[in-house]
Amino acid sequence: MKLTILAVGRGMPAPLRALTEDYQQRLQRGGGVSLVEVAEARRSGATAADRQQGLLYEANRLREHIPQSSLLLPLDSTGRMMSSLEFAGQMQRWREAGEHLCFVIGGPDGLHPDLLRMGSATLSLGPMTFPHLLVRVLLLEQLYRAYTLIQGIPYHR
Repeated sequence: MKLTILAVGRGMPAPLRALTEDYQQRLQRGGGVSLVEVAEARRSGATAADRQQGLLYEANRLREHIPQSSLLLPLDSTGRMMSSLEFAGQMQRWREAGEHLCFVIGGPDGLHPDLLRMGSATLSLGPMTFPHLLVRVLLLEQLYRAYTLIQGIPYHR
């Protein structure tokens, strides 16, 4: 199964970068995951119009990197929440269907509504708001947890 994570924002603090690289390395056994970062939009002001313009800019940059024939899975607080076991089961079904999964993580203002509508399914890590750089680590950990559950590797407790 091919996995891609598209994320807004470049450069991560060293501790988050180390965790990201650790989970990417762990996922190599399952086929690996590619992480593509796009630049965050510069916002000239704090108005709603400025934020929408920034979201549109980011959405356009993200669209350039969506692999063809992939199942687009944006992350948003309005998306579907699943337990780790449910997520692993869904990952197994996608794997059996031969899907190329493309997860999309927005920046500080989230994702443009058009990009959310493009998604085959929208996922949520929960009702809390997390820093967008930390979401990468959380998603990678859940992908690794799902992999270990599917493969029967002791990790999940």
